[in-house]
Amino acid sequence: MRNTKRRPVSVGEVLKEEFLEPMGITVKMLSEAMGVHRNTISSLIHGGILTAPIAIKLAAALGNTPEFWLNIQHATDLWETRNRYQEQAKHVTRLFGDIEHHAN
Repeated sequence: MRNTKRRPVSVGEVLKEEFLEPMGITVKMLSEAMGVHRNTISSLIHGGILTAPIAIKLAAALGNTPEFWLNIQHATDLWETRNRYQEQAKHVTRLFGDIEHHAN
């Protein structure tokens, strides 16, 4: 697992900087294309959490995959959780050494 001090980019940052701004797409245009309220898109842009149903609609509207969007959300969630609970994890007793996966 990657352990970085820098917060990964959010779904909203990628959406705004890589799609909306360069392509001249407005929040209204995207929300209408996706069939969602403008507040849904605005919330994403301002750091809201992406759900799987919205990822599917976002991917359909922008021509990529739900996995693309969900992987970004997952990286952000994991980073935030790891940073929030890292100190607590130091007090957990490890039951096993590093587990290796062997292909049969």
